[in-house]
Amino acid sequence: MNSKAVLLIILLTGLILFPYILQAQTTYKGKQNKMSVTGSSTLHEWESEVTQVESSGTLTLDGSQLIAIKDVVVKMPVTGIKSTKGKTMDNKTYEAFNSDKNPTIQYKLTQAKISGSGDFTITATGNLSMAGATRPIEIIAKAKVLGNGDVQIAGSQKLNMRDFNMTPPTAMMGTIKVGEEVTIKFDITLTPNK
Repeated sequence: MNSKAVLLIILLTGLILFPYILQAQTTYKGKQNKMSVTGSSTLHEWESEVTQVESSGTLTLDGSQLIAIKDVVVKMPVTGIKSTKGKTMDNKTYEAFNSDKNPTIQYKLTQAKISGSGDFTITATGNLSMAGATRPIEIIAKAKVLGNGDVQIAGSQKLNMRDFNMTPPTAMMGTIKVGEEVTIKFDITLTPNK
């Protein structure tokens, strides 16, 4: 085979593989995680901050276009949930989770659909494990690819504690009751794992 034929084969192979090189899957890890839990009680509205979050996933980008997301795992220790109402509320929260037996909350993505361009909408299906129970949930989130290549994903999700066999906390001999529905708000920035 002459050198022109070899060069032509190399050139054609490069042209065929070029789109796949541009759309390479990359492992990402959490760079910045903001997460909170809000709810109600018979006395007042309340909010707790999730102070420890570990997140990772595999993302496929084509320039600034988000093409695919898979293998996303988000973990947080129950004791990383801190209330603006102080230690009494924290202890009631840990008790509701039975944190001695169930110290970790974990979300594992099973499927994601991405729509839009520039500002993306992600419809994510996955399994949420907490308080000893695992349930499938669907989350709709917004995402964007930042100028430095990081990916920001934000949204909120309502959950009912009873769906996870949790008893909503009470205080003052049952006169103060926490509502069984809570809202999780999240804003996670993922960066390529180098």
